[in-house]
Amino acid sequence: MNDSTNSLARAGLARLRRGALWVIFTVVLLIPKLNRWRRRRRAWNIVRIILGTAGAAVFALGEARGLGFGVPLAGGVMLVIALAFGAERSGLSVDARAKELGALIVVEGGRYTDDAGKAQRVKLFIGPDRLWAVDADLCVLLEIPTGQIGNLYVAADDGGWSLRVEWQQCVTEFTYQGAFAEHFARVAEATVRSRLHRELPVLR
Repeated sequence: MNDSTNSLARAGLARLRRGALWVIFTVVLLIPKLNRWRRRRRAWNIVRIILGTAGAAVFALGEARGLGFGVPLAGGVMLVIALAFGAERSGLSVDARAKELGALIVVEGGRYTDDAGKAQRVKLFIGPDRLWAVDADLCVLLEIPTGQIGNLYVAADDGGWSLRVEWQQCVTEFTYQGAFAEHFARVAEATVRSRLHRELPVLR
């Protein structure tokens, strides 16, 4: 009886080791792919929801139907990955991104509302002939050639301040809130305006 019990225990441990090794091997293979997905924040958040839901379902199914430890373990690993690994922030710094774009100056841009109606905090990257609105992940949301800017001005707006840029028959607005809203808006205006009124070359 004892020999039979010991034999079953050894067999169970052997299966546990094989299952653990299988899970570890699978996770190692998935790490590079997971890291690539994590750099794409929106896509990774969708993957996390799917992975977490599937992991919980696999774990519950394995436990309910007595499918051994391998199935619940796999579900548990999926659930842990979904909960523990958030989206990876961009490895670029603001300075590196400015250099990549060719921007000379970076100023606070307040909030910019895109075509989909989503408001995001941005910084304004200002180059020799371009103005970029860049979000917290250092992705370009808007690019305006400075040669197309007809006018820009600062105005009080609903308890805050806004910088309005008129270009190519449209108006783009950057809104600022808080104690230093007017200061940030005027700094942005003055900086952009300095690129619009560059000294003309001297004719010889």
